[in-house]
Amino acid sequence: MIFYEIERLRREQSYSMPLNHFHDHYEIYYLLSGKRYYFIQDRSYLMQEGDLVFIDKNKLHKTIDANSLPHERILLSFNDNWVPAKDPDYQETALAPFRQKHIIFSLSGANRTLVENLLFSLMREQQQAQKGWELNSKALLTQLLVFCARLIDQQGPTEEHPQAHNPKIFEIVSHINEHFQERLSLATISKKFHISPSYFCRSFKETTGFSFVEYLNNIRIREAQRLLRETKLKVIHIAEQSGFDSVAHFGRVFKQVTSQTPLECRKMMHLGL
Repeated sequence: MIFYEIERLRREQSYSMPLNHFHDHYEIYYLLSGKRYYFIQDRSYLMQEGDLVFIDKNKLHKTIDANSLPHERILLSFNDNWVPAKDPDYQETALAPFRQKHIIFSLSGANRTLVENLLFSLMREQQQAQKGWELNSKALLTQLLVFCARLIDQQGPTEEHPQAHNPKIFEIVSHINEHFQERLSLATISKKFHISPSYFCRSFKETTGFSFVEYLNNIRIREAQRLLRETKLKVIHIAEQSGFDSVAHFGRVFKQVTSQTPLECRKMMHLGL
């Protein structure tokens, strides 16, 4: 299934993204105005107008209010079927912005004008849907990606801006990412990092936008999806390797996060849907 979408949206009120958010497609997020915190994988970035962020496939992410209303953004999403997967140059160059450790670009001057013009052109192509709009959109998207890849080579990525008031939370997030297969609980985390459970819960939510349980479940389900896609392991073994104590609990959480059962998910993956 080919997936491609570009959307411009302005929000006047407070807004945070849905809790469960990782997916098997690429995203480009451009902030036209306002400020947002963007949590990606294991840290938060403060985004301001003119900032561009690249979200690789299956990276857990969420935008969070930064006490600045309103805000306006452009979100561009596409999957592997939209790009020439058999072209090694495309994979190495055009998709390079998604593969960097630091994936925030702060644009100004001519660079900002060029990127905004490309994004506006992409929106017009989709809205007008004239003959050849898909072909032209792919060309415009390639131009955008190559331009940003050249920025990486010329000036390097923009310095990141994590939420400095909670460095311990980022340390805990990294620990969860590395040890999600183990038995983790609020009590064990609090004891290991010498932090009170109530303070940990509040700070974790403020920093990441997720509760501890929501975040842990998302990380485990993402691993389960990988195992369903890449192995022939039985569901009971996938549950164990993903960190779940029982296959019943695994099934409930999996459906809550993905709206599918594990077997339904494996079938769709094998069909290429």
